[in-house]
Amino acid sequence: MVNGVYIPIVGKMHAMTNPPPAQFLEEARASLARPLEFEAFLAKLTPKERVNAQRRVEVLETEADPSRVELWKRLSCALMTLGPHAVKLIGRQMIQFYVADGRYRMQVFALEDLQDGHFTVYCPDVLQEAIQAGLIMKSEEEPNIRRLAAGGLLFVESLDKNSLNPAPHFKDMVGWNRKALRIVLPPSASPAQVEATELLCAIAARHFIAAPPPTN
Repeated sequence: MVNGVYIPIVGKMHAMTNPPPAQFLEEARASLARPLEFEAFLAKLTPKERVNAQRRVEVLETEADPSRVELWKRLSCALMTLGPHAVKLIGRQMIQFYVADGRYRMQVFALEDLQDGHFTVYCPDVLQEAIQAGLIMKSEEEPNIRRLAAGGLLFVESLDKNSLNPAPHFKDMVGWNRKALRIVLPPSASPAQVEATELLCAIAARHFIAAPPPTN
């Protein structure tokens, strides 16, 4: 509290050791080895937000591509697994995910569905870590198009406080000297694109949740 104004303590991430890049990629995979079931995801929502989530599922189920609803559920559950403290739905199109930050909470992810066929995920900027780990590769020709080690391409854009008109659902993720990634999954996203998106988020989560032991 400063002069009667609430100032949230955000942007503080835990100090991390520096294991070999291959190890923290393994840790990222381990953190998603047991994602929440969708019913558990719904159970963590307020009654109003649960209704909005269920309505979003109903809308997605009417679309021509049946994989869209399953991908929305998968991404929602993965992000809540990594950011389990609190979730906030903004209408039926945006979801914000939080972790505890002392007495307050810090937004760490967002999921956006503009009903244009794409899903957009926002996470803390761990682009260099992902490159070092071999998850994605640098691109000289298209700075926001990354080549995946597993094959294919993925749109990954770095955002900061100077980014043009950050929307309310991810604005806090680029405040207080924080940086974020905007990851856009195209319609009919490939398994490699979906896995890379989740792993980028899981690499970021190493900074604010304890890494689980690697799975055998």
